[in-house]
Amino acid sequence: EEETAARLSGTEALVMLRGQWVEVDRERMELAMRQFKEVEALAAENGLTFSEAMRMLAGATITDDGKESDVSDWAGVTAGPFLAKTLKALRSPDGKDIDPGPALKGTLRPYQKAGVKWLHLLSGLRLGACLADDMGLGKTIQVLSLLLILARKDKDKQPSLLVAPASLLANWMQEIERFAPSLKALIVHPSAMTTVRMKQLIADQFADFDLVITSYGRLLQSPALPEASWRLLVLDEAQAIKNPKAKQTKAVKSIKAKARIALTGTPVENHLGDLWSIFDFLNPGLLGTSRQFA
Repeated sequence: EEETAARLSGTEALVMLRGQWVEVDRERMELAMRQFKEVEALAAENGLTFSEAMRMLAGATITDDGKESDVSDWAGVTAGPFLAKTLKALRSPDGKDIDPGPALKGTLRPYQKAGVKWLHLLSGLRLGACLADDMGLGKTIQVLSLLLILARKDKDKQPSLLVAPASLLANWMQEIERFAPSLKALIVHPSAMTTVRMKQLIADQFADFDLVITSYGRLLQSPALPEASWRLLVLDEAQAIKNPKAKQTKAVKSIKAKARIALTGTPVENHLGDLWSIFDFLNPGLLGTSRQFA
């Protein structure tokens, strides 16, 4: 700090620094130090979120008012030991002890095993994951495998919530019965229970289940679902929330969960804004605001 203060207080354009002549641009130094102090204060108060750290690493220094700082043009940020180790694990999960075992009544293909390891790593870090395998490649069995692993490893049992189009609810139950019969699942939808029983549901009742399944439409009408705290929040056909202004998108984003997963074979249907909305659900802030992203 003393050395930096001396450089800022001087008047010379060139200074000898550790045996080298270095040009001093005091305006830029002051800007960099000001931003450094702001980040330092933020980290000391709350710690940096993964999204904030990744935006800094990417040089995405756009501020809240939409103006872009020029610090990233000439300054660099490097990951510390923990973040560097995390990023390495994200690129190639080791998958140690990540196996659903005999509880899964089926065989995972190699790419599905890789998907499960990746989902497990991200959910363990409380980060959102978008699994965008094409239709028919087994997104369902990968999620069920993850749920089986969590059911075995997590000491504190906590239910997960799956939101899907109403037409797919029965299909999910069939897949559970086929591949993961040990999972205890509940469908909250008029097709599976009476309106009276749905109105009587309270958040505490979900603790008896591994997975609660509902539709996007029902989520808007069931007060017990948003009141509960979930281990995972999984969206099937996640392109359903491509419109960030839609009521069902806002309802989904209000649900509390330790980690979020989006399943969609078409993460971009019309334009890249669709992808922004999905990632705003998965990892809020990572891609900035919709205006900044545009």
